[in-house]
Amino acid sequence: MRAEIVTSEGWRAWRDLRLEALADTPIGYGELYADAVLLSDAEWEQRVNNPPRPGMRVMAYDGDEAVGMAGGFVNEDGLPILFGVYVRPAARGGEVLRLLVDEVAAWAAPEPLRLDVHVDNHRAYRAYLKLGFALTGETTPEGGIDGRDLLRMRR
Repeated sequence: MRAEIVTSEGWRAWRDLRLEALADTPIGYGELYADAVLLSDAEWEQRVNNPPRPGMRVMAYDGDEAVGMAGGFVNEDGLPILFGVYVRPAARGGEVLRLLVDEVAAWAAPEPLRLDVHVDNHRAYRAYLKLGFALTGETTPEGGIDGRDLLRMRR
């Protein structure tokens, strides 16, 4: 198992895994599959090569197969946020999530890593607790894709 930073050449693999993530867990992300699938190749490439906020993207591989992804960005307060986390169902429960989160945490250091998880995304919430994240008591003002709360966590 290995993690690799997504480079400009890796945008197709990142796109494919992102679309899978949006279909698998619609409440887990800030966009809908129906919108994302309509983006052109140039728009997907732009997302990887010129993201709107400073940050990074990383993918986990088992051999040549992409099995997970995550990213980090710096929010308007200058704080690092973990985002876009997805692990393929067959790879869940192992070390893939830890590998991805540790890569983003190393990028964010020395700041603690934060994330927002949908109030109804119980699977992700439990997984983040196992990795040492805890609720901060805050919710995000914009809410999830369906308007429900996003819970802020910190490690």
